[in-house]
Amino acid sequence: MRSKFEIRAQKELEKDGYFVDYKARPSFAIRGYHVDFFNLFDLLAYKVNEPIRWISIKGKSGGYSENRKNISKFSMPTGNQKEQWRYDRDPKNKSRLRTRKEIIP
Repeated sequence: MRSKFEIRAQKELEKDGYFVDYKARPSFAIRGYHVDFFNLFDLLAYKVNEPIRWISIKGKSGGYSENRKNISKFSMPTGNQKEQWRYDRDPKNKSRLRTRKEIIP
């Protein structure tokens, strides 16, 4: 089952004209099997004349810095862009979510 944050991000990207593919999750668990692209990314976004965007979605559960470090270590060829999108509570208004998007070199 996909997270609400992944679905939300996909809709935003498609609204901006991107074709989006997402990780396929099997209907049963397989030990040691990862469903993320390269065990890091949840979405792949493509738009003509733009870099291919590999996006890791992180929700309220955290793990942001470890995820960012692993993405940073992962080498990609020219024309690809690694990103982390974080969804967390707005500290000024706990009932609202905020989105933080970061391109990772």
